[in-house]
Amino acid sequence: MGPSARLLITIAYLFFITWVAGAAIPDDAAKSDDSTISAKNTIDVDVCVIGGGAAGTYAAIKSKDLRKTVVVVEQQDRLGGHTKTYIDPVSKKAVELGVAEWQDTPIVRSWFKRFDVPLYQYNFTIPGVTSKYADFTTGKPATPKQGDLLGAWDAFQKQVLKYPSIVNDLSDVPYPVPADLLLPFGEFITKYKFEDAVPYLSLYGQGWGNFVTLPTLLAIKYFPPFFFSPTQLSSGGPGALASKDNSLVYEKAQKELGDGVLLNSTVLSMDRSGLDLVKIMVKTPSGKKLIRAKKLISAIPPVIENLKGFDLNTTETPIFNKFKGHSWYVGLVKNSDIPDNITMINYGAKNDRNFNITVLPGFYDFFATVVPGLHYFLYGGNDTQPTFTQPQVRNALKDTLGRLSAAGTLPKGAGKDLSLIDFTSHSPYEVYVSSDEIAKGFYNKLFALQGQRNTYWTGAAFVTHSSAAIWNFTDQLVTKMWA
Repeated sequence: MGPSARLLITIAYLFFITWVAGAAIPDDAAKSDDSTISAKNTIDVDVCVIGGGAAGTYAAIKSKDLRKTVVVVEQQDRLGGHTKTYIDPVSKKAVELGVAEWQDTPIVRSWFKRFDVPLYQYNFTIPGVTSKYADFTTGKPATPKQGDLLGAWDAFQKQVLKYPSIVNDLSDVPYPVPADLLLPFGEFITKYKFEDAVPYLSLYGQGWGNFVTLPTLLAIKYFPPFFFSPTQLSSGGPGALASKDNSLVYEKAQKELGDGVLLNSTVLSMDRSGLDLVKIMVKTPSGKKLIRAKKLISAIPPVIENLKGFDLNTTETPIFNKFKGHSWYVGLVKNSDIPDNITMINYGAKNDRNFNITVLPGFYDFFATVVPGLHYFLYGGNDTQPTFTQPQVRNALKDTLGRLSAAGTLPKGAGKDLSLIDFTSHSPYEVYVSSDEIAKGFYNKLFALQGQRNTYWTGAAFVTHSSAAIWNFTDQLVTKMWA
């Protein structure tokens, strides 16, 4: 095995750089008459935050620190969005099924210090665990192509440095948009000859569908100049931080916000026609509640399906209609018959025209964990299949393990007694628009919505899928909002 392959093995555990999730809106959302809501079910606050993921939780705490009253509406039974931690009931060890680590930046350190949650240098490997490559479409073992990974990474970063204005967020996309930023990312890769970096880039491109078809602007936005380099990751840092339980910071935030968090709750309807008042009708486990807020912060993926409870106007609707999302699922499987010391990585041996990236829909990886007998997996859809159900993914899991078994890559009968311990949807993920829309000034139009109708927007769609970047953007947004 060459040095580049060994380098990739040491970093194969890192890809959940960060995500943001929030409160989706049910399909049967309907307008409600707020006159029927009693005083005890009416909540008056300075700001209502829709979505309790990375962006929404930060926005709520930041507003609270500025002495504003807050309520958060979150569809899940917890805050944290894509950050999800499984605690093994026997060993009490934590397995991260979402955000694995954070970039070592001042805002990350201050956020965790704010809740007295210790951070440590993240270790990208588990002692004794090695990676095994296979083409999951055939089940056969595969050998990744060798190349100059570090040289290719440097070549890629030289191109990224040409566009300093987009490092922080997408509000500073230059217009007219440079032609290179509108290319499908695969063409950009070929043009500037950093194909040898694709195996590394693809570890982070999981959940993006066929990521080499994305507009280059959105692809390189994920890899700013301060992004983890292959050298940093192979040496164990510096550059990445984690806590012993990554969900703890959100648990502490939830405790601090107290009754200001409405879990298992969804938006039914909204009225933003008032001069300085937003009214939001919310379905909660204890019945309908009316929220009256001076300002609204939306921190959910802004695809139109998530905004059905919003009173979108003729300016907002055409903008949010342009967004599309990818499907991505994470699960924890027991009795897969994959050895505890093996991580299985899907290598598209026959996918030469797309740099041998994973063929979708399919599983990206089966990662070993610190808990014997448990592997976690990542499953992604392609650019045409929006969603999958748990039974569909479970069937695909059995089929995939069956192919690996039939090819001799895994023991005979692998997966016949498997059980899913956890299954989580992170869809819609990496919401995006086409190159044509970007060229027409999409992001100028999107950011022009900030503050209109007492509404502010945050989340990965406005920055990128990086908690550090999202928190920094949200910090500035909320500060200006209350200035």
